[in-house]
Amino acid sequence: MSHERFYSRVNGPTLHRVNAVRRLDEVSPRHLAGGGDPRHVTEYLLASGWSNHSVVGFPHVLLESPDHHLRLTLEPEFDTHSVWWRIHPAENHEWSAQFGGNTPVEVVAGFTDALNSAAPPPETDLWHLAAGRGWSLLRTGRERAALSPDETALLSWVSSLAETPVWRWAVQVSVPPSEGRHRWIWNSSIDEAAPAAALADPTPLLRTKGQTPGLTFGFLGSHRSVVTPEQHRLRHLQRLEAARQPGPPGPSSAGPAPPPGEARHRRRR
Repeated sequence: MSHERFYSRVNGPTLHRVNAVRRLDEVSPRHLAGGGDPRHVTEYLLASGWSNHSVVGFPHVLLESPDHHLRLTLEPEFDTHSVWWRIHPAENHEWSAQFGGNTPVEVVAGFTDALNSAAPPPETDLWHLAAGRGWSLLRTGRERAALSPDETALLSWVSSLAETPVWRWAVQVSVPPSEGRHRWIWNSSIDEAAPAAALADPTPLLRTKGQTPGLTFGFLGSHRSVVTPEQHRLRHLQRLEAARQPGPPGPSSAGPAPPPGEARHRRRR
């Protein structure tokens, strides 16, 4: 994997060199930002000691944790709404986590970084966190949900229909129906026994031209970032270097940090 080609598109054969990327945009809300570059997840895990069991010439990635207890599979499909990412224990699949192709890699990394950390994940009340960020809380019986302020993302705590119900976190991201049909962007499912990934973080994500799904036009806020492509590449390399060092994992969001008080132009995609 060549770091100079860090800005490749997930769903296309063309690899863009860093010097061909002229600008980065900060886009929000993050759940509509598109998948981004999967190496934000995979290269970090490889730097953390995960082993690569991918078959040469086959378009998938199979990684295994250093203790051989966990596996991650990335299998790109033509349909970006289908499951691309799967994470589960190597032997007994007592839990699993699945993410669609348009799931931002920063959201997937929030989950895999927690798995990769030796420290237990902090206790987080996701409902309180979501409500504090403007999400609407819903409840039907024992099932609970939170709806994003723009009504494009739904975080749910739901159970299976089995005799012994299995509870899981479910995320569904879509834009308003067109001709009576939902226009799905991505979804994910994380079993109860697995740590939940943060979704309501308001920090914008960095994307290049063509990385955001076309269906998000008119629903995605965007403005040019003060972070240059070279700075973003260096952040990626610093994240990998941090993974090789003992201690807590590096930041998964790679969110921009513009100077305070700078005026920004905002447009709608």
